[in-house]
Amino acid sequence: MIDYDDLIRIDLFDDLTEEELKSIREICSEERYAPGEFIFKEGSQAKRLYVLKEGKVSIEIQVGDNKHLSVFTISQGADLFGWSALVEPFKFTASARCVDAATVLAVDGVKLMGLIEKDYRMGFLIMRRILRFISQRVRDSRLQLIHCYYAR
Repeated sequence: MIDYDDLIRIDLFDDLTEEELKSIREICSEERYAPGEFIFKEGSQAKRLYVLKEGKVSIEIQVGDNKHLSVFTISQGADLFGWSALVEPFKFTASARCVDAATVLAVDGVKLMGLIEKDYRMGFLIMRRILRFISQRVRDSRLQLIHCYYAR
């Protein structure tokens, strides 16, 4: 089980009650990865959502046979990735590869969806933050595409 202090630093869980946080804490674990190791690969089944605790992770898309393009890099600071675990069809839309050794908090997506279905208030707060997060990633990706277009 993860440390409660780590959980309360995660933006995704802002505004949740102590009781709601306790239920989420029970479905979280801490995982460690080596530099160069994939946490998940694009197209694979999204079973967990992740929050970076320490290290650096590159979010990459496949652009050819065994070729990946880094879309952005996440640095430590409770940054969320792997949101596909909460959004149908529950398949990762990109890969996550460790740039440095990384420690992540992994949240069981199926169990989190179960909690969301039981507690609509908590579910609304979490899904609103997920949507805000996805919207920001779409804006960031758009800006990066514009930059790539004009950099030619």
